[in-house]
Amino acid sequence: MLTTKRILILFILLLSFSLPMEGQNDGDNVRLMWWNVENFFDPANDSIKSDDDFTPQGLNRWGYKRFEKKKNNIYKTIVSMGLDSLPAVVGMCEVENDWVLKQLCFNTPLRKFGYDFVHYDSPDSRGIDVALLYRCDYFKLLYSQPIAVADSSDTAFRTRDILLVSGVVFESDTLFLLLCHFPSKRGGAYAEAKRRLAAMQLAYTVDTLVQCHSKAAVVVMGDLNDTPFDESVTEVLRVSPHRRDWNKNILINLMTDIPEGKGTYKYQGQWSTIDQIMITKNLHPCWAVSMVVKTGTANIYSPNFLLLYDNKFRGNKLYRTYIGPKYEGGFSDHLPVYVDINKLNN
Repeated sequence: MLTTKRILILFILLLSFSLPMEGQNDGDNVRLMWWNVENFFDPANDSIKSDDDFTPQGLNRWGYKRFEKKKNNIYKTIVSMGLDSLPAVVGMCEVENDWVLKQLCFNTPLRKFGYDFVHYDSPDSRGIDVALLYRCDYFKLLYSQPIAVADSSDTAFRTRDILLVSGVVFESDTLFLLLCHFPSKRGGAYAEAKRRLAAMQLAYTVDTLVQCHSKAAVVVMGDLNDTPFDESVTEVLRVSPHRRDWNKNILINLMTDIPEGKGTYKYQGQWSTIDQIMITKNLHPCWAVSMVVKTGTANIYSPNFLLLYDNKFRGNKLYRTYIGPKYEGGFSDHLPVYVDINKLNN
């Protein structure tokens, strides 16, 4: 859980809500995007990580040519959202290190849009982390820290940190972002217990932010490896899929209205929405104070180039980088999700 020192730091940051910031873009809309980019590794071997498969000599024959294609696929997807709505922030997971993010931000056309990034190495055994890209003219970075998901009764357990980032949008409004990648479904009941553990840590962090300042605007984005209706989300994280219960819960899940047959991840012919965006009520139209989630904009981004035709199950499937060890050269095994936030004209 968060230490007293860290809670104090968060409290101090929350006191800055009313301070105006210089140099921010004065537009009335920012777009937030989340994407599991699927194994964004560099080709070099890291002796302290289990990344051997993603090296030129490894099982996946991951060389610089394949890395360059992967990097370009990611930037093209971000840019494809359109110049007027290019995301102000992009949360992502399955990122190996700073080097791949530098290549993405500074050695692709993304550099024209002023992107920078936040990243911390996590204890995940494969070396895949959560990271944030942000446009410096739309999001003024204030603070960031990794929050560990640890199990005191299982010291061998390793997983991705939760990433906490705060920044100023619309010149004077502080936005808190929590980015997460919960443990996978592999491992049955053991893995389910670890996802509950991650949900507990995330809920504790959101609680801390809200208790420190009742007007905290918090957005949670992540690959939860569970749907909006699974217990780790509805019971542990306290996110209800039922609108009538929103006032009772810590978070509002914006992805509960995705129609059946759609989702961000496909397994055995079935789509599920395991990549989600949630907000505290101060961003909801019923309770918004200074900024608000734009109605109807919480959505899955599914342009045709991210998909292929699924001959086995009929319909679309994801255009992945790999299927097992077989190189496909596609984009990701997940679809992105996004939401727009507007400035309220009080």
